[in-house]
Amino acid sequence: MKNSILKISILALGMFMILLGCGNKDDTDTGLMVTIEDQFVNLPSNVSVFFRVQDNAGNGVAGLKESDFTIFENGAQISEFEATRKIQPNEQVFDYHITLLLDLSGSVLGGENLSGLKSAAKSFIDEVVPAEGSPSAQAIKMEIWWFDGAANIKQLQASSNNSATLKAAIDRINAQMSSDNSTNLYGAVIQGIQVAAQKLSQTRNQDQIASSAVVIFTDGTDQANRATKGQALEAVKKADADMAIYTIGLGQEIDESVLRAIGKTSFVSAVNIGELLDKFKEIGDLINGRANSYYLLEYCSPKRSGSNQLTIEAKRGALKGRASTFFDASDFNGSCSLQ
Repeated sequence: MKNSILKISILALGMFMILLGCGNKDDTDTGLMVTIEDQFVNLPSNVSVFFRVQDNAGNGVAGLKESDFTIFENGAQISEFEATRKIQPNEQVFDYHITLLLDLSGSVLGGENLSGLKSAAKSFIDEVVPAEGSPSAQAIKMEIWWFDGAANIKQLQASSNNSATLKAAIDRINAQMSSDNSTNLYGAVIQGIQVAAQKLSQTRNQDQIASSAVVIFTDGTDQANRATKGQALEAVKKADADMAIYTIGLGQEIDESVLRAIGKTSFVSAVNIGELLDKFKEIGDLINGRANSYYLLEYCSPKRSGSNQLTIEAKRGALKGRASTFFDASDFNGSCSLQ
């Protein structure tokens, strides 16, 4: 009898763990992952869901149009004639912050690579900062910091969504900026993550959804010995789940294994300064895809009472994925409109 009870208990626990592991994904997912980040319900019958779309490799899927999404309520497809809808980016509820951290130690400022670095950094800004007037212009911001052998990183430009302002800051970089030729790489990694974490907290405290990226460029290894490799990697390990970390290495003196471990999201390297622009662009493309893979669905639900399941399905070619959530339609009525 005791064995029978034990078997039943184990079976029940196993079924519970299977259900728990399903989350909001759907068994029919083929190539895309849809993740619901937040949702809002307002009278008269407005339902809003903020979500992101990724491929199976974890890369953001940007550029999806309204026609690439299908919505279902309680398993039944809801047509646009039954429910007015729109899917769009929305800077009022979302903030994507990029922290660019540049190695301006003696080997960069005193060598022939400075001009190439400045050109690559400005190209990177053009790649990731939206043009003024674009839908996500207010949502994506960047700040620029730099490091040498000193104990603390230094701010070159405060957070801005204006590409001209950011590029003007890059132009201000000169060979006389640093008085310490050493390289405090590990300390810079730790402090750069702290800066990005603070931005995430500030945004979330304003009831906005936040995500961020830290991009670290260096042409060498840590020489200052102010922090250890272990401390830097621990900071990376403990970084917020919504923080992507990228590293860009230049030249023959970098330690690829270290930069690959620090760049948990992606690492690229350039053998010489001529390749650097393309490497910055490669990281820029990844950030662009990630930052623009968030979508806001707003629609007028035809439901008028009870708890209801909403399912969002995204498609790109033969790839598709879906996620589900629930909303309460109590007191919903037919006077809904979208701004």
